[in-house]
Amino acid sequence: MRRGPLAAAGGGLALLVLTGGMLVGGCTYYPGVVDMGGVRLRPEEGRAVRAGNGQDAAVYFKLNSTGKYGDVLTGAESPLARRAELRGPGGPVTQIEIPGASVVTFDRGGPHIALADFTRALQAGEVIIITLHFEKSGPLGLVTVVE
Repeated sequence: MRRGPLAAAGGGLALLVLTGGMLVGGCTYYPGVVDMGGVRLRPEEGRAVRAGNGQDAAVYFKLNSTGKYGDVLTGAESPLARRAELRGPGGPVTQIEIPGASVVTFDRGGPHIALADFTRALQAGEVIIITLHFEKSGPLGLVTVVE
């Protein structure tokens, strides 16, 4: 049986519609943390700078907040330091606000963490973990290199 040009075109059109329908039907949008809200924190570039006396260190890092909502840093701890406190530009603080969708830099002259009364001497190049405590997110580890 011989098919005419219209029949061949109709078959191609049916195949195109079917394929296009599968492509459109197969696309699914998965919302991210920013779309749904929530808190997502990622500490980066941690470094502990030792003071001249060897008994104190300041911890500097960047805290990348990619969630829609912020969180509050309420404390820090390290198994190597008997004392860890949050510091602001004016001295010790009890908490540090972390806004959503932002990068907060903890550095000299700004907010940072002060470690004191070490259980042993820190060595340059050593990697230590500092646990950051957040109001909503709970504890979060910060990988830090000693300078």
